[in-house]
Amino acid sequence: MIMKRNTGKFYHMTIWPYYLVLMMGIWWISGTTLYAQADTTMQVDTAAQPAAGEEAVEEKESIKSKTSLSADQYPDLTIVLKALLRAKVEGSYQKVPGQKITFLTVNADGEETILGDTITAPNGIASLRIIKSNLVKSEDGSYSLLARFDGNDNMDGSESDLMLRPATLVMEAKEADSTYTLSLLATAESAEGPVPIAAAPVSVYVKRMFSSLKVAEGETDEAGMIEVEFPVGLAGDEEGKLEITAMIEETEEYGNLSASSTEKWGYAVSKAPGEIQRALWSPHPPTWMVITFFVLMGVVWIHYAILIYNLFRIKAQRPASAQKL
Repeated sequence: MIMKRNTGKFYHMTIWPYYLVLMMGIWWISGTTLYAQADTTMQVDTAAQPAAGEEAVEEKESIKSKTSLSADQYPDLTIVLKALLRAKVEGSYQKVPGQKITFLTVNADGEETILGDTITAPNGIASLRIIKSNLVKSEDGSYSLLARFDGNDNMDGSESDLMLRPATLVMEAKEADSTYTLSLLATAESAEGPVPIAAAPVSVYVKRMFSSLKVAEGETDEAGMIEVEFPVGLAGDEEGKLEITAMIEETEEYGNLSASSTEKWGYAVSKAPGEIQRALWSPHPPTWMVITFFVLMGVVWIHYAILIYNLFRIKAQRPASAQKL
């Protein structure tokens, strides 16, 4: 009789140390690889950092600015210079407030003289009123003007120049037979004397609360004159007065020519608060609406009261046994 040896259990008892050694070897190789990678990463990061005592220098890109200069000439021999300052932010130019703009005049030899400086308003415009007699004319009789922004830590500087020929627009108001007329004369200065400005478009505006209302327009003739009829029936102030402004706008040689006058050509409008009539758009609604509202609200609350009363009645009529449950 041949006895069969039971080797399965012995085999399993002797093979598990080899598995253990194999797993430990795999774990050791994986740990060594990860450590080497971490060490390499630390060396790269260390090399990227500046050496001791050295400061990291960051290049900061400055914002590009743009200055635009314009001028308004008035009959009182004054000029109002207006400089618009904008900065290029995210691909578009935005108005910049709170920055100093310096206005200068340049003579024939190129020498600059400061006329004054001012700060830009919330709309990005800085304005300065000057007297024409304080300016020096060039050989052709024009004024050479300059607006300059020196820049700051965040924005680059910019400037804008303007060649301006002296000119005036004079307005005369006439009234005859309940008809209002404005007579305008546009002339430019020259060595021979005043020269008429022909074929110049003229616009007439009336000042309103938020903007100006254009009420008439026309074009000057060969003598530089134009007469426009002023419309009637416009609302004025408490005395019926209107602030009227005539302008020749955005010319290349003269800038903006402006003339103003205050005339009692409107009807009086009282600005004192009065009694507001009852209406749907007023704070005081009509009487029928108030009555309807209270009737409807009364019906709703009566239904609430009936509902609560019925609930209490149902509770009072329940049997005593049901109430204990």
